[in-house]
Amino acid sequence: MHIKFNNQLYQKGISLIELVIFIVIMSVALTGITLIYINTTRYSADPVIRIRSIELAQSTLEEILLKAYDDNTPVGGGCVQMSNAATTLCTSGDAPASDPDAAGKPLGAEEANRILFDDVDDYHNQLYCGQNVAPADTACPALACQLMQDGAGNDITAEYPEFSVCIQVSYAGNELSTVAPGTGTNVALNDAKRIDVIVSDSLRSRISLSAYRLNF
Repeated sequence: MHIKFNNQLYQKGISLIELVIFIVIMSVALTGITLIYINTTRYSADPVIRIRSIELAQSTLEEILLKAYDDNTPVGGGCVQMSNAATTLCTSGDAPASDPDAAGKPLGAEEANRILFDDVDDYHNQLYCGQNVAPADTACPALACQLMQDGAGNDITAEYPEFSVCIQVSYAGNELSTVAPGTGTNVALNDAKRIDVIVSDSLRSRISLSAYRLNF
């Protein structure tokens, strides 16, 4: 008796070589997909952190701009009222005065804490830190960290962990006078102050906002 086998029956399925190739291709593909997923998950919070940094910088800058230009000027600006009632200056001169009661005096806080700050330069060289922040991780490593506060003096360190706010103020009338030379735009050195607010966040990135406050 002669038995004939159908060779087609033995050709169904895949070979070992094809299986190995399939496994290799799927491994490469899954590795790429997994990396995309990991990176997406890792950086998904970044926009939220950056938005919080911007909001913190903006609110701090607005708080400062609402203060008086100088300890002796009204909130709306204007002539500097000296401690001597007979002396009134409408320009603060060309150089900082050593007299603490004079216009253009050295920048710095006259008040003891932020709740009492009433003029722009009170905020000069102030560093506010949230939880788990060292001065070395901020934009002002030479300064000592103070508790993070809002404009009312409330402690918000727990709300901004790993955030810091560095504030620097400088006389900047000469910067404004050179913006449009020859147009009559002349601002005395000490009749303008530049405010720089630099926020460092948990991503170790920094956002800087600046504004000018004029004595007008």
